[in-house]
Amino acid sequence: MRPIQVFFRDMKTLMTKRMLLLSFLGVALLPMLYSSILIDGSMDPYGQTSKLPVAVVNLDQGADYEGKTMNVGKDFVEELKKSDNFKWDFVNEAQAKDGMEHNDYYMTITVPSNFSENAATLTQENPVQAELIFEPNSEYNFVAGQIGSSAMKELKSKLNAQITEAYTRSMFDQVGTISDGLSQAGDGATELKDGAGKLEDGLTTLKDNLNKLASGSSELSGGVSKLYDGAASLNQGTSQLSSGVAGLADGLSQLTAAEQQLEDGAAESKIGAAQLAQGLQSSKDGAAELKQGLTASSAASSQVAAGAAEVAKGLEQLMEATPELQENESLKQLLAASKQVAAGSAQLKEGQDQLLAGSNKLAQGQDQLYAGAAQLSEGQDKLAAGMVTFGGKLKEAGTGATKLADGAKAANTGAAQLKDGLGQLSGGVDGIADGSKQLNQGAGQLKDGSEQLVNGSGELATKLNDAAAETGSIKDGDNIVNMFAEPVVVKENTDHKLDHYGLGIAPYFLSLALFMGALVYTTVFSVRESYTLGASPMGRFLSRTLTYVTISLLQSLIADAVLLYGLKIEVTSVPLFVLFTILTSLAYTFIIQALVTWLDNPGRFLVVLLMIFQLTSSAGTFPLELLPDWMQKLNPFLPMTHAITGFKTIIASGDYALMREQMLVLGSFAIVFLALTFLYFMRQSKKPADNIQPAA
Repeated sequence: MRPIQVFFRDMKTLMTKRMLLLSFLGVALLPMLYSSILIDGSMDPYGQTSKLPVAVVNLDQGADYEGKTMNVGKDFVEELKKSDNFKWDFVNEAQAKDGMEHNDYYMTITVPSNFSENAATLTQENPVQAELIFEPNSEYNFVAGQIGSSAMKELKSKLNAQITEAYTRSMFDQVGTISDGLSQAGDGATELKDGAGKLEDGLTTLKDNLNKLASGSSELSGGVSKLYDGAASLNQGTSQLSSGVAGLADGLSQLTAAEQQLEDGAAESKIGAAQLAQGLQSSKDGAAELKQGLTASSAASSQVAAGAAEVAKGLEQLMEATPELQENESLKQLLAASKQVAAGSAQLKEGQDQLLAGSNKLAQGQDQLYAGAAQLSEGQDKLAAGMVTFGGKLKEAGTGATKLADGAKAANTGAAQLKDGLGQLSGGVDGIADGSKQLNQGAGQLKDGSEQLVNGSGELATKLNDAAAETGSIKDGDNIVNMFAEPVVVKENTDHKLDHYGLGIAPYFLSLALFMGALVYTTVFSVRESYTLGASPMGRFLSRTLTYVTISLLQSLIADAVLLYGLKIEVTSVPLFVLFTILTSLAYTFIIQALVTWLDNPGRFLVVLLMIFQLTSSAGTFPLELLPDWMQKLNPFLPMTHAITGFKTIIASGDYALMREQMLVLGSFAIVFLALTFLYFMRQSKKPADNIQPAA
């Protein structure tokens, strides 16, 4: 019997046996069911997050920032209410805790009470980061927690943008204030420049005056030296004055005692003057009588001589009694005349005529002498009164002299202190002279500095005014604020993006479904024997192989039809997608056929082991770089690795060159393992497969 006839007879038997046919169709549908259910269930899980219940607890108490109320927690809750990313449930802390314990929530977001307070510390010296507490319920569902973590990053970005916007608005307000301040500072700098100009003029005048001060202080130093010498002389003079005034005081004391004696003498002189006046009156009367007697009788000459002697004696006694009268010329003449009278009494007679003439003169002299005696008496009264006054003043002079002596001592002490002080003053003046010279030099430097100040303040005014103009030109509209809050916007390029998660995982699920379909078929139908009795090894090989090809075609076409038209999966090329699915299914089928044909159940175990390795090492779920090193090394040798890569190129990238490379690898796997199967049958004895009993 020809080998091809064995295949047709086996297919006829399969079609006529109901249970075999149902089993065959069930296996044909298995990859479709497996792949479509898994892909549909994973098609768009991230688009359904609005159904995930999430607890939100807002404990924020708010804060004051730049004079305004900031309540970031409240604003955050309002934003969440507008969002449908999750099924937000705004509860208190206790309700959230209870919901997490009973798996009512997949995650909890808590805004702490100090959230706004910490957010407002950005411009402080030690800012504190605001913490948003995220608690995923990974024990309930790990993937939901991962989805929540990704969503939290987006929420964090929005919060950062809101806080940055608040900071930016505050910053722009401060920039406006700074602009006004810079403008005022510019005006102040202009005034500073004007003042610096005046300062420069004043410093010029000051330097000139300091030059004069330096010269004058030098002259002052010389004058103080001379003054010091004068003070030394003054000290010596006051010392001598003190000694002289002490002697003066002693002399005045002695003078006061002598004045008392003089006062007593004046009193006695007054009495004598009164007696003199009386005597002169008597003398006057006697002179008159003398004149009468001379004219009357020369006989009385003797009496005149006697009287003259008595007069002379009386005058001598008067002058002896009154020392003041001793210097009186009239009395001296009177005394001499009296003596002449006494002496010339003998000659009286001869000089009678002359005496008579002289008596007339005597009478006149007596009148004058009497008048002088009256004046003398009056003068003696005044002298006595004056001596009393003089005594009082002399006592006062004595007291004053004592005070003068004390003052002279004090003056001497002061002169000594003046001398010492002038010595210190001389040293200080020398220091002033040196300091004035240094001050003069410093004034020169200060003048130079004032010139630099004028130039610098002018430049400062210009720069401040320019800065004020520039800061004043800064715009603070909403667009600018939004730019500060979100300076970077991520523009997503969707050229290589899949719309749904299911499209990304479809290559993995479809490859796995085709592999499972091929494996299950080997457990339902024999891989070695035929339903035709007496079939040759080549007939059995051809029958089994074509049967596997048939089931692979059915599995591939049914699965592709449901995926393309049932789940509406879009691919870059439908024919290439179908062709690649068939090639993948055939590669898996030939690999499994060879292992099971050669080893039977141990072969199935190896197939299951191969599937296990492919589940993790084919990079169908996680990127290859995230797998352990040994899996990365195993990856290129696994057929599912190339199947997944090929499906990705057809579903997403459209890189047909890469797809052809994967088809070449899968075709190589199919040819090699088909050859191994053929080798098995060639080694079998040519006995018919009479031990196979078709199922009823």
